[in-house]
Amino acid sequence: MTCPKCGMENDEDAFFCKRCGFPLDEEVENYNQNNNSRTKPKRGKTKTKNKSKVKTKVKYKDNNEKQKGKMSFFQSFMMFFFILLSICALGAAGFLGYYIYQNSNIEVPDVIGYSYEDAERTLKESKLQVQKIEEEVTDEDEVGIVIKQNRKAGSKVMENTVIKLYVGVLDEKVTVPDVEGLSLDEAVALLNKNNVKYEIKYETSDEDNIVLVQSVRANQKIEKDEVVTITVSKQETQTENPENPTEDNQNTENNANNSNNQTNS
Repeated sequence: MTCPKCGMENDEDAFFCKRCGFPLDEEVENYNQNNNSRTKPKRGKTKTKNKSKVKTKVKYKDNNEKQKGKMSFFQSFMMFFFILLSICALGAAGFLGYYIYQNSNIEVPDVIGYSYEDAERTLKESKLQVQKIEEEVTDEDEVGIVIKQNRKAGSKVMENTVIKLYVGVLDEKVTVPDVEGLSLDEAVALLNKNNVKYEIKYETSDEDNIVLVQSVRANQKIEKDEVVTITVSKQETQTENPENPTEDNQNTENNANNSNNQTNS
């Protein structure tokens, strides 16, 4: 369809010119009358112009109503979809809550102070699982006894929940004392007092019978069977056979070894 105003070719079903926006459903005669009314203002011509304007406004209104109708349908569909999704989510949450409620009605018994065997039996009778964790204690009365549990007594849990039981075991480690700089007799007495096993090595030095080095640092905990080596100074003496120790040093070493063997035995 050719626009009567600008001569632009448009689609056959077009309502307005794509170049100038002129309404294409208006007849050419009306357009000519409108042009004449501009040059020769007459009352009759003016009425025709107003009539064309009214017709154009109606076309715009029809298009807007169609677009509003399409948007309202899309909005209604999306609203329905979100409502349906919310109902499904609420149903799933309700089902999950009911399941948890049905399976979380087991009350955790208080087993602190029980022996591990009795505590294990009590928890398994309540359909609960048990995990044993050893914890060192210094009191012999707490050995093999449950001293704490990870779930508070009386709390609600699900079936087959694992309850951690902390069971006391005797601390069999010993603490190594600081013997560096002490005489051999003082070091031996202190090691024996702390139940630490030891062995003696000698090293030539200006001083005599002084502990120079210990193999394990002070205040460290070790197993009872572990042996600590202490290096003791020994003065060098001039003799015909320097490879053999003097009689006095030989006696000192023998006395220290005998004292160590008697203590450890």
